[in-house]
Amino acid sequence: MAAGLAVCLGGWSLAGCGPEPASRGSTARTGTSSASESLLAADDQVIDARGVAPAAASRGRWSVLLGTFTGDGHEDRAEDFRVEVSRRYPVFGEVFVEPRRGGSMVVAGRFLATDDPDAQEALAMAKGITVGGGRPFAAAMLVRRTTAADATPPKPYDLRSLRARYPGRAELYTLQIGLWSTFGTREIAPEDVRRRAELEVARLRAQGYEAWFHHDPDSEMSTITVGSFGADAYDPRSTLYAPEVERLMRAFPKHLINGEEVLVPTDQRRSGELRPQGPRLVEVPFD
Repeated sequence: MAAGLAVCLGGWSLAGCGPEPASRGSTARTGTSSASESLLAADDQVIDARGVAPAAASRGRWSVLLGTFTGDGHEDRAEDFRVEVSRRYPVFGEVFVEPRRGGSMVVAGRFLATDDPDAQEALAMAKGITVGGGRPFAAAMLVRRTTAADATPPKPYDLRSLRARYPGRAELYTLQIGLWSTFGTREIAPEDVRRRAELEVARLRAQGYEAWFHHDPDSEMSTITVGSFGADAYDPRSTLYAPEVERLMRAFPKHLINGEEVLVPTDQRRSGELRPQGPRLVEVPFD
């Protein structure tokens, strides 16, 4: 969802592990004057329940997002906000400004992984702070801080360009149909992972599909997705997918890992019964 993409052979990447699409509530913006603007949508990945700690989280590069600022003077406004948060809420400990293209974020803490108990405790604490009956950080989320690779302009069909196309849309989904990864070995080089994902996307595009790739230089993983959908892609009450999502699921019934089919248990409670791992609706990452 991955930079920071998670993978589990029976699990997923981007932001979509679990039986249902990624939680809708995680995409709300924080309570600052500029929070609804496009900075976060262009640069940051939202983390929901994902099951497996991503390799990208191994360098302490995750923080709790408290506010975003864009426009003229965003650096000064972010710094003022950082000072005020540090003064009023010393429980956050380290609070700092994180530069972004066209704006600034104010974040707290440095955590090793999204499922790090300290990270989850800090996130819950931020969300739970109450002031005058309101919760100023109710929409706080875990974000991965910037690397040099993050500043690289997206190539054609890079999933980041899809997110940038809809900067004000919080709920944006795509169907993940495969991934390539080194899996921490050198049986396949990172550049081959990226190349193969891009070649597959080009092949699908030639067939008329709206295909996308997403590279994570930290975890050396590249995902392949098709389609783009809004909030109506999945109805959690009826557990039904939108017709256009269903059509793509029928067109791509298997989720391929490094080009190969993967078998997963049909029923976790019983052994011996296997089925091909299917595609999965995932949230378009913010990074």
